[in-house]
Amino acid sequence: MLRLFRVIINSFALVLLLMLSVVFSQFNLLFAFLLALSAFDQFEDVYYYVYGVRLIPSWFMFFDIVFELVLIFIGVIMFSLSFIYYYYFPTWFFRVLFFISILIVYSAIEDLAYWIRVKRDVHSVCSEKEVCEKEYWFIRRK
Repeated sequence: MLRLFRVIINSFALVLLLMLSVVFSQFNLLFAFLLALSAFDQFEDVYYYVYGVRLIPSWFMFFDIVFELVLIFIGVIMFSLSFIYYYYFPTWFFRVLFFISILIVYSAIEDLAYWIRVKRDVHSVCSEKEVCEKEYWFIRRK
């Protein structure tokens, strides 16, 4: 159920980023390109939750973090605008936008936490000699 929830939120973020990329392509091509790359990152997240395979390699992690920070920035802007405009136009649209912006920020923060956990686990792996010594100690103990 959590995977389905993540697929829906990341798919919504993907569509939102693509729309923003098209809109900003008229004003600022560099920012539009950054939004399009962030949309690709969201597609990669959806692909990972559906098939369990990462499209972005671990050496590309720095750029993935940048794309997730862009998504957090957009989520915070959506949160702020929906919060401000709800007082002027109390409609369901701004309530839903408020809720979805919280979910988008949560999703991006969770993806950042995933990359930090992966990086920490990679650096905490023992050398082959240390593993052999630990296995020997464990076998000897039994």
